Amino acid sequence: MSDSLSFLEISEKALNETGKPMSASEIWALAKDKKWKTDSVGKTPWATIAAQIYVSIKNNPHTPFRQVSKRPTRFALTPWGEAAEKIVSEINSYALEEENTVTKERDLHPVLSKFVYSHPHFRAYVKTIYHEISTKSTKGKNRWLHPDLVGVRFNFDEYKQETVTLQKLMAMADCYLFSFELKVNLHFGNLREAFFQAVSNSSWANEGYLAAVNFEEDPDLMDELARLSKAFGIGILKLDPSKPEESEILFQSNPKSELDFDTIDRLTEDNRNFKDFLSNIAEDVKLGKVKSEYDKRD
Repeated sequence: MSDSLSFLEISEKALNETGKPMSASEIWALAKDKKWKTDSVGKTPWATIAAQIYVSIKNNPHTPFRQVSKRPTRFALTPWGEAAEKIVSEINSYALEEENTVTKERDLHPVLSKFVYSHPHFRAYVKTIYHEISTKSTKGKNRWLHPDLVGVRFNFDEYKQETVTLQKLMAMADCYLFSFELKVNLHFGNLREAFFQAVSNSSWANEGYLAAVNFEEDPDLMDELARLSKAFGIGILKLDPSKPEESEILFQSNPKSELDFDTIDRLTEDNRNFKDFLSNIAEDVKLGKVKSEYDKRD
């Protein structure tokens, strides 16, 4: 007989074990920590957990679950009664204090820098682009032009010297470029603006990403992110400020083999941070080693 659990069984078991209301992400985190087995694991299992609990609450008159809060959505077991709301109030008060420790997008720059340097998909060095130093122009002209951070992965970090030499002889790229747009919170209220900001300011790069710390716990949000990511090729990152290396790629970017050099040239003209970034890449590629200064990864 299989000891694999369904998502609803995992949810009920998690709530019974902790004795307190939990979000879908917290339920999944506990399941992973406890190594509970399940046959159904996709890219966003926490979203599936939330969706299945919603369906159970709506369609099953004998459901063991009830929703006790929104933003984030938390679930409790029906026998707990009104005591669950009191616990949620205490949790939300504490969570608000914790969330306020990261109030600015630029607080996240070292987090992303450390993550993309350590993650095998990226292995990238990043540089912050300060929008405020860009050349002043007609109002609205540079709107959504500049990414928050840009990144580069060098082939000489990845391949043997003989391979890199062959690439040069064949006039192939010596580096791979990334663009990152950062948000502290991502929810339906700011989703479209944030997403299309990432689309706009990443057109020049091989890959573009939208990264955030706090995602509204709504399965519809994840479904919409998945749809937009597939349609426009923008990847989605979930950052963990306390453990940057444990940040996640929720949805992979769709790579582009051709760079948009018109936009690269405009960014170079408008912003000296971006100009310095390109100069650093050229110098490091020429030397065959990273000698330039990029963002710190502490």
